[in-house]
Amino acid sequence: MKSRKTFIVMMFVVALTLIALPVLSACTPKAPAKEKVIKVGYLMDITGPIAFAVGKNGPPQYLASYRYMNETGLFGDARIDVQWEDYSGNVDRAVAAYKKMKDAGVVVFRPMTTISGEAIQPLGTRDQIPIVGNSTTDKLLDPTQWHYTASPSYTQMFTTILKWIKDNWKDTSRKPRVAQVGNDAPIGRGHIAASEAYAKEIGVDVGPWEFIPMIPLDTTPNILRLKDSKADFVIFQLAGPAGADVVLRDAVKLGLLNNFTWIAGLQVAHWEQVPGHIKEMDGIYGINEAPYPDEQDNPGVKFMTEVLSRYLAPDPTLKRPYFGTVTNLMWTADFISGEAVRRALDKGGYDKLNGKAVKDALDTIKDYDPHGLRAILFT
Repeated sequence: MKSRKTFIVMMFVVALTLIALPVLSACTPKAPAKEKVIKVGYLMDITGPIAFAVGKNGPPQYLASYRYMNETGLFGDARIDVQWEDYSGNVDRAVAAYKKMKDAGVVVFRPMTTISGEAIQPLGTRDQIPIVGNSTTDKLLDPTQWHYTASPSYTQMFTTILKWIKDNWKDTSRKPRVAQVGNDAPIGRGHIAASEAYAKEIGVDVGPWEFIPMIPLDTTPNILRLKDSKADFVIFQLAGPAGADVVLRDAVKLGLLNNFTWIAGLQVAHWEQVPGHIKEMDGIYGINEAPYPDEQDNPGVKFMTEVLSRYLAPDPTLKRPYFGTVTNLMWTADFISGEAVRRALDKGGYDKLNGKAVKDALDTIKDYDPHGLRAILFT
């Protein structure tokens, strides 16, 4: 009897245990689904030498492109998280930021300038993380490197100006003389060898090549050398308008402003940010690779205006959210990066997303229109 009672009790306990299992299982909360986050590294120069080119709204203006991509569901159930740092025009800080972001797991890098682009180019190739720049030097066009660009190179823009000068030169007794005032940086030096070769080919005399700091204090010696060279044209090859502001003011002080035809070598639209010296800039020629912000009928300008109106408070003095050509350049590269990430996700899924997958996707982009900002043709 004793053993039979024991058997019955044990069976009862087992039965209670089996009955309780579904109840416990039903009450246990499910673990939340792991958020799918895609990390993009962004090296910004917002307090350094090109601060004038950044604009009034700074990072929120530039990062609005990724905010738009996330909110419109470009990446399905994943989202991009931009890891950004201000490297302030310092190469060592750019490299340090790159290493930090690489360790955080970024799958593509966005350098704001060619200073940071050239600094991290070999690192991205080594680590198999692609880089998408919004401006470029000849060095950054090396096809063996994992660097892509949304823009013509500084050489291509400089030689375009040389051809324009040659085509419009009327004096048949001599060649036109073209000088440069450029930053002592890749933007001012990287194109010189190729530009000299092209100038010789088409019959244009070039030089001297004057170099000034990113933020110069006095450019009088440079302007006097330009005068001595008897240059007809002076091309600004500057990362931001602050240097041009000083050069033009010094030329006025020396009475030499009208001695030369001044030409902005790139991104002339963001010169509007220079305060107080519009008079000196009036009449300056310039090359621009993107629509001017006032071209409100341009589809890219309309798109930027609509997006920034959604995310940023309008500037009452301009009657629209502020942006310049630089924002167009940045956004074009941003949307190329986003399109590559989207294609990589479509092909391999989130679990297989890495730098190599994004690089392979970048290689598939042949024709792409980033919301009318400009047409992109990869070759």
